[in-house]
Amino acid sequence: MARPKPPTEGTPLCNVEHIEFESRADDIKAGLIDTFLNLQRIDTNLYIARHLLKGRHSYNAVYGGQVVGQSLAAAAATVEDCFIPHSLHSYFIKTGSVDKPILYMIDRIRDGRSFCTRVVKAVQDGEAIFSCQISFHHKEPDAIKHSSKMPLVAGPEELLPAREAAIEVLRSNSVDEVTAGVIQHFLKEIPDAFERVFDVRPVNPAKYLLKEDTEPMSMIWIRARENLGDDTRLHQCVAAYLTDLSMLTTAVRPHIRKGFIPSMSFSLDHCVWIHENEFRMDDWMLYETVSSKAGGSRAFIEGRLWSRDGRLIISTAQEALVRAPKV
Repeated sequence: MARPKPPTEGTPLCNVEHIEFESRADDIKAGLIDTFLNLQRIDTNLYIARHLLKGRHSYNAVYGGQVVGQSLAAAAATVEDCFIPHSLHSYFIKTGSVDKPILYMIDRIRDGRSFCTRVVKAVQDGEAIFSCQISFHHKEPDAIKHSSKMPLVAGPEELLPAREAAIEVLRSNSVDEVTAGVIQHFLKEIPDAFERVFDVRPVNPAKYLLKEDTEPMSMIWIRARENLGDDTRLHQCVAAYLTDLSMLTTAVRPHIRKGFIPSMSFSLDHCVWIHENEFRMDDWMLYETVSSKAGGSRAFIEGRLWSRDGRLIISTAQEALVRAPKV
């Protein structure tokens, strides 16, 4: 794979078309670290990502969670290790493509004694496709402390991986033809690379796979299949990467069950609050999502990521665009 030339004065760094591109995201031997979160520093405050994952198998748009995770990885590379990311607020501005690399541009807004702030802009073809502001906090002792309780659900060992659960539903002939078609489409759309590196297990497969009516809420167990090591920042970036996973589908799933098929759906913005620093994404984590409101072709979704031992690790919020087919 050709390497980009060192930047020189006048080099159009905001236009990355001149960089030859070859992604390893679909390489069966490629793991999580050396593909989806791998960034190359090309200059001060400039990082490039070459290995991009599709959000859907049939569509060349990059998975939004990968852009979130890579933005956090790029911003974290510009702050001292004693500063921990605690909040990320972002907008998906334009659909990114997996056929071209993404350039991440970091603006060091503030370096204080307690907080550091970074603004990240993700660029393709000289245009912004994503922007976010990330705040880092120097660790402090507890002043007050409380937490919600983790839902009581079946453990991951008692559940089937999402694909196996879907195949079991199809073999049982327990759903109508339309629902079976939706499930088959779901199976085709999951990128092979994603299933290779992550294990996802729905807590209630019957509702998750549209076999039963459901409210706009969902719970899944998830973990990375490979050992991610002991770098806490890496686990934070993987967590950010995964927080976009099931939010939009949580909002539309009850309506698909009733026959609704969106003509367009994608994330508009995405917020992440990291409450605890010590957790592992190669251990089982429970991701709980609920959509409290939908209207005006937008849906609002909130999420909570829990560690296996019951700690609330991350809270999320997202607004998504959901359009109906034109009559």
